[in-house]
Amino acid sequence: MNLNKREVQSVLTISSIVSLRLLGIFLILPVFSIYTRDYPGATLTLSGLAFGIYALFQSLLQIPFGWASDRIGRKKVLITGLLLFSAGSIVCALAKNIDQLIFARALQGFGAVGSVAIAALGDLTRPAVRTQSFTITGIVIGSSFIFSLVAGPLLASVYGFKSLFYILAILGIIALLLTIFFFPHIESEKHEDTGIEFLPFFRDKEIEKLFLAAFTVSFLLNLFLFIYPLSLHLANVNIGNIWEIYLIIILPSAFFVYPYIRYSEKKGTLGLSTKLGFVFLLSAFIFYIFGQNIKTVLYICGMVYFLGHTIYQSVLPSFLTLRIPAKNRGISSGFYNLFSFFGASMGGIFAGMMYEYNKHLPLYVCIFLIIIWVLIGLPRPPDEELMN
Repeated sequence: MNLNKREVQSVLTISSIVSLRLLGIFLILPVFSIYTRDYPGATLTLSGLAFGIYALFQSLLQIPFGWASDRIGRKKVLITGLLLFSAGSIVCALAKNIDQLIFARALQGFGAVGSVAIAALGDLTRPAVRTQSFTITGIVIGSSFIFSLVAGPLLASVYGFKSLFYILAILGIIALLLTIFFFPHIESEKHEDTGIEFLPFFRDKEIEKLFLAAFTVSFLLNLFLFIYPLSLHLANVNIGNIWEIYLIIILPSAFFVYPYIRYSEKKGTLGLSTKLGFVFLLSAFIFYIFGQNIKTVLYICGMVYFLGHTIYQSVLPSFLTLRIPAKNRGISSGFYNLFSFFGASMGGIFAGMMYEYNKHLPLYVCIFLIIIWVLIGLPRPPDEELMN
């Protein structure tokens, strides 16, 4: 089954809003750990704190923003979050030392609209095509990611690292204008307050597995993005040329994951995709241990890692919205994003601390976490009848 015209328009609009905001964030990720070392008072530990504290505040605010979107509407909450994000980005650009940057990144994290976007996609698409919609969104976001990996290091080397934060603010404002003028109307968007009715989904083992997966995948991503540029630097890669490596390692996931997910959805084999994603992630970190200073090994590790990450990025939000009714979709997406951003914050914060102590330690921690994750249980797709 394919998306209808209204679903295509809705998915592309929401994807554009989300990707514009994330594009700015992505611009700073590939070089954050390298450039922030130059801030007065900076250490790798404090750079990791500045890297991860944005996601920490995102995690704390996912529930309030998701709950508010269930009660007053998705559009109003998106507008509020994008205003806060844009203002925080400007404060980041004005930071003069690492302490100010940490404070500014926390302020930037107040624009927590991820759960609202997930809920809106769930509202505007049918269950049978929801994985397609999230995969398309993943492709749009992935395209932004690819562009940012190319543009971020180049812009930072030409105009300076702080210029990237002004670009973040501009992109946030563009996303705000798109939301104001083009955000799709959602029927029965406001739901009657049902108190703590949403709590029963915590007793659903599959929902718990999704929350654990959200934490783990995001923890691995931010830790990887913090230590990977440092490894490239040790392998004598020029900072201005890092974009070439990122472009190479992300292309396989951009070209192959969507067709694979689409095929799996039609054949009813999405459960296999989660196992395949696990294998990619575990393999990437194991190889990484043996080639931290070897460019060729780092290339391979990056490719394999992003194949696994992109698979989970495509299927996890879809699995969640298929299991949650519309009236609680915002709050449940809020919990999902809480775990996701909390994982991202811990990955970023502890990456710097662990790497400063021993450059192999972050990799051992990732492998241990992945093994614990699979022992507890990987998420499974909803029952096939939910997709019909």
